[in-house]
Amino acid sequence: MDKNISQLFEKMVHGDRVALGQAMTLVESDRENDRISAIQLLEWCETFLNKNDPSIRLAISGAPGVGKSSLIEAIGLKAIDRGHKVGVITIDPTSTFSRGSILGDKSRMTGLSTNTSAFIRSSPAGSVLGGMGRRSHELITLLAAVGYDFIFVETVGVGQSEHMAWQLTDGFVLVVQPGGGDELQGIKRGITELADMVIVNKADGSMVDMAKLTKSHYANALHYFQSLRSGWEPKIVSCSANEGIGIDEVLDMFRLYKKGIQESGMLPAERKKQKIAWLNWTLGITAHELLMKHPVVSQQLSEATKNNELLNLSVFKTAYDIELQMKQLITSTNQNIES
Repeated sequence: MDKNISQLFEKMVHGDRVALGQAMTLVESDRENDRISAIQLLEWCETFLNKNDPSIRLAISGAPGVGKSSLIEAIGLKAIDRGHKVGVITIDPTSTFSRGSILGDKSRMTGLSTNTSAFIRSSPAGSVLGGMGRRSHELITLLAAVGYDFIFVETVGVGQSEHMAWQLTDGFVLVVQPGGGDELQGIKRGITELADMVIVNKADGSMVDMAKLTKSHYANALHYFQSLRSGWEPKIVSCSANEGIGIDEVLDMFRLYKKGIQESGMLPAERKKQKIAWLNWTLGITAHELLMKHPVVSQQLSEATKNNELLNLSVFKTAYDIELQMKQLITSTNQNIES
């Protein structure tokens, strides 16, 4: 073990927030030397968590504008008042054109960002799908290892593709708003089917009655789906993060969920499933990147897309030819290994 990594780990577990931030920067780096150090650090965290892990990891999802950030802030501050430590990982969408991300969630969670019992980390989604960032699972591991027992992952919020967020967390929370038309989509199999808990936010002022109607629609929709978590019946509550209405009820629901999965004895098996899901997911991303960057594939794709006659060619035949080349590369590799 690198002495510097050992010292960084010791600082982290003793509450050094600067060290935690440095650790997160380290695990997010793609530099080879940094990855080697990050893996060493994560191994220490895994060993530590195998002995004691009181954390609950919840994905907070929903369409843009439903108030996920303000809701996390309200719940987080309430949880801290009750003696919890709150970690937040926000996944910001990455621009397809500029490759940049705003990473502005700290400015939307001013109370939590300045609270010593909370830690917020914004992370770009990059090109990966599923509602999570490439290093989100590693960031969760760091937060859990240093004692954050409520860990919220605010997903990208694209609406229907958050399956990885469900697979990599202990619970999936869907946030909706009254009168947004979402209740009409509630009976469709999709993101609603993944929900362990549904929160109707912005239930205040003139929207109170509409929030009740939305809550009723979602409650009916949930009856169409079989629960995906053993021993838990999906629940729905309404609240207003901005007005502070119903936040106690939301936190009570979270605490009940946490108690239920911890006392059921199923959590170790669930965490194993999460690790397997993450392993397949991250290796799939790496395999895709490596194959697309292979000189043979890269050259063939470049030639096809630069061809002035491409519009006169079949794009389907072009894709097939490149796919065939990929298969030949894999076959050739397998034959070399066998020989």
